[in-house]
Amino acid sequence: MADLDILRAVSDVCQGEDPVLRPGIIRFQLELKDASKTGRLRKDIKALLGSGRFSLAPLGSLLPTFQVLQFPGVARTISPDRLFAISDALVDALDLVSCTPDIGSTLYAEPDARTLRGNAPESVALDAFCWSQAPAPGDPRWSVKAVRATEAWAISPKKGQGVIVAQPDTGIASHPDLDVEAIRFDLAADIIGGDKDPTDPLDPTFANPGHGTATGSVVISRAEGSMVGSAPAASLVPIRCTTDVKILDGTPVAAAILHAVTAKADIVTMSLGGIYSRSIAAAVGVAVQAGLIVLAAAGNCVGFVVYPASDDRVIGVAGVDASDKPWKGTSAGPSVTIAAPAENVYVARRTPLDGGVGTVSGGQGTSFAVATTAGVAALWIARFGRAKIRAEAKQRGVSVQELFRSALTTTARRPLRWNSWLHGAGIVDAAALLRLSLSKIPRGSEAPIAPEAVPDAPPNVAVAQVFAEAQGQGDERTNWARFAGEATFLAADAWRRGDAGRSVLLESPARPMLSPGLAAAAPAVLKRSLNYANSAPHILSPLPPPSPSRRQALTMIAPFRPGQESTLATARANLQGTGMRDLQDLVERALSQIEAESGTSPEASTARRDVINKTEDIVRTLVTGGEASLPIEGRIIVEALIRLKGRPAFKVNGGAISKSQVETTDWAAALFAAEPFLPALCATVGRIDLNGDHVGTGFVSGHGLVTTNRHVAEAIADLVRSSDGVDRWFLRDNVSINFDDRGRGNEKRFKVREIVAAGSAHIGESVDFANLDMAILDVETENATGKLPKAVGLIKDPDEATLSQDVAVVGYPARPDLAALDDPSGKESAETIGRRLAVIFGLDYGRKYFSPGIIDQPAGKIRGDGRGWIITHDATTLAGSSGSSVLRFTDGLPILGLHFAGRVMTANYAHSLAAVAQSEVLPGGLTSRLNWV
Repeated sequence: MADLDILRAVSDVCQGEDPVLRPGIIRFQLELKDASKTGRLRKDIKALLGSGRFSLAPLGSLLPTFQVLQFPGVARTISPDRLFAISDALVDALDLVSCTPDIGSTLYAEPDARTLRGNAPESVALDAFCWSQAPAPGDPRWSVKAVRATEAWAISPKKGQGVIVAQPDTGIASHPDLDVEAIRFDLAADIIGGDKDPTDPLDPTFANPGHGTATGSVVISRAEGSMVGSAPAASLVPIRCTTDVKILDGTPVAAAILHAVTAKADIVTMSLGGIYSRSIAAAVGVAVQAGLIVLAAAGNCVGFVVYPASDDRVIGVAGVDASDKPWKGTSAGPSVTIAAPAENVYVARRTPLDGGVGTVSGGQGTSFAVATTAGVAALWIARFGRAKIRAEAKQRGVSVQELFRSALTTTARRPLRWNSWLHGAGIVDAAALLRLSLSKIPRGSEAPIAPEAVPDAPPNVAVAQVFAEAQGQGDERTNWARFAGEATFLAADAWRRGDAGRSVLLESPARPMLSPGLAAAAPAVLKRSLNYANSAPHILSPLPPPSPSRRQALTMIAPFRPGQESTLATARANLQGTGMRDLQDLVERALSQIEAESGTSPEASTARRDVINKTEDIVRTLVTGGEASLPIEGRIIVEALIRLKGRPAFKVNGGAISKSQVETTDWAAALFAAEPFLPALCATVGRIDLNGDHVGTGFVSGHGLVTTNRHVAEAIADLVRSSDGVDRWFLRDNVSINFDDRGRGNEKRFKVREIVAAGSAHIGESVDFANLDMAILDVETENATGKLPKAVGLIKDPDEATLSQDVAVVGYPARPDLAALDDPSGKESAETIGRRLAVIFGLDYGRKYFSPGIIDQPAGKIRGDGRGWIITHDATTLAGSSGSSVLRFTDGLPILGLHFAGRVMTANYAHSLAAVAQSEVLPGGLTSRLNWV
């Protein structure tokens, strides 16, 4: 079985036994049917893998049926869906209840980390719908006053004294506002380091170092400091179980909860979350049964409530602002119990660059809402006493958790028009909570929901339903114990993949596939959720850094006479007199040609007529005020005019492009001169498919060799890397490259046999100029009907890429990665721009296009490109053109570069192939096999 073959390869490079739950390695939670089978488990795994190179240890004595199988020293480079497929195979092979991989779930966005990420693309994308620009209130204590904690302190001056709050998080760092006496280092632990030291190392390579310090301060900061926690006399037990709360592994979090139980904590507060985890669920059950109050943040930026906040047994906390309105980025839904401040909550902050001196500033996120609520829980326990509370719960036959939930929701403060269905019973009211005697707490855990508070189902309700059924084991026909983790991962992935902004939160750029077991089970609730990804591309390209557009739109639109210099001044002059009429005539002819060759519809005809009718007004506004002065309708029309005249994208048919369309553009002379070379060039460019789905583009670069992007390679194969950096790629089934212009049929389809080499670094969600986004594939040289096309020349001289010059991109645009279509002005959504342009041009995704443009930033001129192997160009790539060739307009149309990322209306990025060869990042023996000229 291929999945277990990958695991055997993982075992081969494992560094031996190590029970510590270190981050970022390959790990599985094994749930046994009977704890008595633990003794033979190691023997069974050794027989299955043919090796004893693995680590097997119990998760904890409180959960005897859970074992942890991990492979120390083997980085988690395998995609999440493949890890779930391996887990599925292990369930059958080892006769388990469940097997769940740690995948590094990225459901829990952390907007507060923007202070460290600066203008990183993912930060910019999240800001649009997650970060509030509201100024922080002047009073650093506003959030504790908002939950009436200051009044509660007057009711019970203990302020949480004697209560222990356990916090699984990134650990703790010293800060003037964190009294050392408030932190129980004697009870603390470092789950991922294997010792008792919970110190946060504030590593700058992590996404949000200092998170545990910030959230902990919201609970227990003393009253004498610059800020104050909601329980300033309580004690905190920091449990370091992650380096980054945005990357959740279930196993160490479950271990942290179990540690909180053995440390005899009263409360567990979790400012983290992700997909469903059987081990976390089991640990929560142990904690609740032991009398602990368990709280978790509802989530940030994804909309639906993440796990474990979505667990019915957990108190899930949503976020509000200083005006009692829902915080912009809060998750919401029926599984939310209560809400608390989440916007501009003052926190004690530590960062890698603070010189060891902490600061206090406003933070955002439900991380702080749940921490505030945990402090209020500490006030409640201190007020009534641990023993009395447990006695009351026992007398009623309920858990302390349910007793507290009932008290919390009953006393919640409900602002006018509060939506209880989405945001819980109300806002935490500590004073009312402490005034409610134990005997008066209602024997119901939730406040009634007024009918008018129930809204229409939100768009993400299908995702929430998958989470609910997975946890509740609702559908008897589905073995949810086995598939819950995978199903919630797939549902959450589909929701984020179908959304322009939230796509930056994905664990993997490639659309995941179901494991064989889950595919056979096919629960209906999951099928509904997966529909969200139907219109999304199979693969999301990495986001390039935000940058202002370098193009001059007027020079691409205005008519120019032969030999006339293309400047803004001449462009403005040429639009005077008959110039505007000439432009309008050209636009009308060009759109008529598109309509004749691409067909039409009422919507397309209307959109094209709008371009014709509005050209003059929009261009005159452009002349006087520039692109920034245009409304979104104007920006779309300007982009349409640019594509019609200055930066067209031509469909390739039979190795040729439409002469009638060429004649209406600025490229007629160059393209007519290139005509003899087009068939040979276009024949070498093919569409890379996985099970028939379009993944990317590649081009023949040598005998039996195809060049594409590394991020395309990561979509069609899984990587196992040894500790000394040796890579072994496992190709997925049914990977091929099809050179047919429309990507159809099998006549020109060739099997991809293996990945020969690739850039050494994983390509994340953001472009890093230091990393090579390039891979070379070995492809069969003959199929049943013919031979692989011969490679055209690759330009060998790196100096050629250091010049501004005319180029063209040839590739198969996928349905756009919506994030790549964002309006740089931030005025409009990606969907609007992409949809309108697709209608106007009759775009046919997944087929071959030829798009001319110019290099506007030559190699060696781009900031941050230390190797001088990046160029930018302004050809219309239509988004989704990963792996396209970038050619130079000269005899033979030799290939200069490899396109790897871009933003519509901004810039496109490509690697200079000659500079890549010169860098020697790829093996010299391989690059010498490429067809250099």
